[in-house]
Amino acid sequence: MEPERVYDSINILLSLQMLNPTEYFEGVVVESEYIECTASTIQALVLFKKLYPEHRTIEIENSVVHAVRFLEETQMADGSWYGNWGICFIYGTMFGLGGLAAAGKTFTNSAAIRKAKLIINTQLEEGDWPQQEITGVYLKNSMVHYSMYRDTFPLWASAEYRRHVPLP
Repeated sequence: MEPERVYDSINILLSLQMLNPTEYFEGVVVESEYIECTASTIQALVLFKKLYPEHRTIEIENSVVHAVRFLEETQMADGSWYGNWGICFIYGTMFGLGGLAAAGKTFTNSAAIRKAKLIINTQLEEGDWPQQEITGVYLKNSMVHYSMYRDTFPLWASAEYRRHVPLP
């Protein structure tokens, strides 16, 4: 892929901070910030910056700083994040931690990461995880039950943790 096409993608991501197209539909469409989207954007911007360090460096750094602040400020008292597109807290926490890790946050330099023990603390004796709020993937308006979500996302999060934190 030509670098110009990748630049266009980053330019769009960065421009969305200035313009929220849903504002034109005030009262009709309600849009919120989502942990999943914020964390994924951090990961995309950090990877892009590694591949193309000359393109819009300051804007990318500022965006990542603001996004990390959002993640830190929206973390729940128990260390979790609410996920809007999956199975609530384990799903949201997986994304929150992934975004912080991509931004260079670690157990050593981030209180938010030290506080996020939800996945470990909620695992049941037999290794399973409890089923959380049933919301499906339609922002609480479709009560779809995905029974494997309670296993899929904690395992995915555990694998990501293992990938970033090597064994001694």
